[in-house]
Amino acid sequence: MTHVGYRCPNLTCPDRSRVYRSTLADAQALPGFTFGLDIVALVGYLKLSQHQTVDEVHQRVNERLKEHQMSISRRNVTYLFEAYCSLLKATAQNKQDPAFQDWLGQVRINGGVLISIDGIQPDKGNETIYLVREVSTGRLLHAQNVTTSDTDTIKKVLSPVVALDVPVIGIISDAQRSLRDAIALLWPDIPHQICQFHYLQEAARPIFEVDRGARAKMRKTLTEKLRPLRPQIERRIQSLTQDKTEEAQNERQQLQIISDYVIAAQASCHVDGKLPFDYPGVKGYQALDALDRSLQQIKKEEKKQENQ
Repeated sequence: MTHVGYRCPNLTCPDRSRVYRSTLADAQALPGFTFGLDIVALVGYLKLSQHQTVDEVHQRVNERLKEHQMSISRRNVTYLFEAYCSLLKATAQNKQDPAFQDWLGQVRINGGVLISIDGIQPDKGNETIYLVREVSTGRLLHAQNVTTSDTDTIKKVLSPVVALDVPVIGIISDAQRSLRDAIALLWPDIPHQICQFHYLQEAARPIFEVDRGARAKMRKTLTEKLRPLRPQIERRIQSLTQDKTEEAQNERQQLQIISDYVIAAQASCHVDGKLPFDYPGVKGYQALDALDRSLQQIKKEEKKQENQ
């Protein structure tokens, strides 16, 4: 989307200096950006909610744009993410918003704010964005990109919460040392709990590593057996291409089904997981078990047909 302001073309018009813009267009795209807010929101969602890398976001957004015969560069994706972060920050700091005043009233009823802070770094080695939320109401209090995560920086990230001048009744974060130190300096007497999700991640890590090792062994064993099958199947299918007999067509169909099973078996060896409870080895085993049940069902159907 591209839109610009316009003026009255009459040189003698007293309001010629006034610029008119489309409020509808302004509501759909940020000034200076040709991609709409829907794409800005998509980029922010993929990075912050799905924790995807810039390359992964770039691929997903291009898939979205492909149906419109459009594409986006990787650099533009980073610009859109910066715009998304700016929107988060602006939203969190708008104290004149009536909704903010309503929220403040709810906070007083609750007796104060319960704060959660978490840093997200989709691309290792790049900037980290810290999100500070109020847990009871779900309101975003502050969002900030930082290049370092030392104690002084974390104190600055939390400074807008201090400026709210409302009671803090509790804090939730991960076990990052600089976070713990900054919180202890700002609110030494306030209960600080380590996030249960991070706790479970660390508790499940030994099992996760064992499971990942089992998946690696399973992948090696199956890959050695499955790798030569697909070329053999493809060569046989190609050799039957010119044969128009019913027997050849049936064989091609059967070979294609076998090829699909081989691909599914290979894919089961490459599933990934995520701490604390999403184990890749278990997922791969379940996928292979489903394939085995499917093949057993085919055998039963074949025997049934033979008996008839």
